[in-house]
Amino acid sequence: MQLVTWLVAMPWMLDRCAARYGDAFTLKIVPGRKGSVIVSGAEAVKAVFTAPPEVAPSGLATTVIAPALGRSSVLTLTGAEHMRIRRLLLPPFHGERVQEYEQVIVEATRSSMHSWPLGKQMRLQDYAHEITLEVILRAVFGVDMGRMGELRQAIRDLYESAGVLSALLLFLRWSASERPKGRFGRELDRLDSVIYAEIAHRRAEANLEERGDILSLLMQARDEEGRELTDAELRDELVTLLMAGHETTSTAVAWAIERLVRHPDKLQRLVAELDAGESDEYMQAVISETLRVRPVVTTVLRILEEPLQVGKHELPRGTRVLPSAYLTNRDRRVYEAPDEFRPERFVGARPDTFSWIPFGGGVRRCLGVSLATLEMKMILGTVLKELQPSLPRRGGRMFRKGEPIFLRPTMVPLRGTQVVWSRREPG
Repeated sequence: MQLVTWLVAMPWMLDRCAARYGDAFTLKIVPGRKGSVIVSGAEAVKAVFTAPPEVAPSGLATTVIAPALGRSSVLTLTGAEHMRIRRLLLPPFHGERVQEYEQVIVEATRSSMHSWPLGKQMRLQDYAHEITLEVILRAVFGVDMGRMGELRQAIRDLYESAGVLSALLLFLRWSASERPKGRFGRELDRLDSVIYAEIAHRRAEANLEERGDILSLLMQARDEEGRELTDAELRDELVTLLMAGHETTSTAVAWAIERLVRHPDKLQRLVAELDAGESDEYMQAVISETLRVRPVVTTVLRILEEPLQVGKHELPRGTRVLPSAYLTNRDRRVYEAPDEFRPERFVGARPDTFSWIPFGGGVRRCLGVSLATLEMKMILGTVLKELQPSLPRRGGRMFRKGEPIFLRPTMVPLRGTQVVWSRREPG
């Protein structure tokens, strides 16, 4: 019963459990396993995120997504191998490096905008998916237009095969050791074959050192012992970047518009800043506040190898600990009116390290933070300079306060952000 409630009403469930039990409580949300301890609040989150990796390693390798990501994925690895891969991945995702992809993001956004049905109700998240997919293909995979079609289609087919019902059945069957089967498994095999073909094609190119895409940079990377990434390791990191950086960023963009269109004063202030072109302070505040109230990834998993003191609780070895971004980002001890969308709270102030955790934290903090926030900034800025969003006349009233949250397993707007776009008036 707790699993069903978690999947269909996670925010309601967490809010009520936190109100009754405080910063730590146990839920049984994984079939066939003992309960998981949900923790929140800066003190508890800091204890988990700063614990030595050998004490509180990631538990993602024990989940059903692990076989799809691969054994060498930076998300599933632990210990020394995790740090080796992470060090190789860090340079291509450095804040200054990702700025080179600004034009790619703008071009992908403008290309998508040509197909938007102006004046008609549309699901923004579907179009945002296409934009972030284009960015992945060009900035991460580095494929040219001639080779892009097959890879794009393989990725689309993989996502279509991973529908809500399929994901739920996969979760209930719960096997973290077997490669996915059925249609999802077949589409994953197809994607792998396309990726390996692209890796082989790239290795044969003479101008590898002149390229700036992330795949080419990873091919040139060497660890402290001079070892390069194998084809299998490259495949696992590419699939990881695809799954971790495609839907998450597009969903964050959809949530940003979903919040702004229901807060016209915030939208007006952001548009005024964009028109002035003198600062991006309020844009950064909108991004931070969107990720605070609507964190796309709501929890991260650690499995304790040794006892760990978390707040007033000493958790024993073997405990499955899930720091909750949803609850931590709404801590009333940190945020005034935490459920309200107030970008102003971040104007002139940076989010606190352990009270704002949409990207996790510690040595496993998301590597793609700079790229994800850059994509949000460039997509929102490009669109809002030309178009004006509004709520649909039909169906909008029902969700006037906001679209309900749906877990898939990321936190997405139930209707994909229903919005109507129109050309902005001159001036």
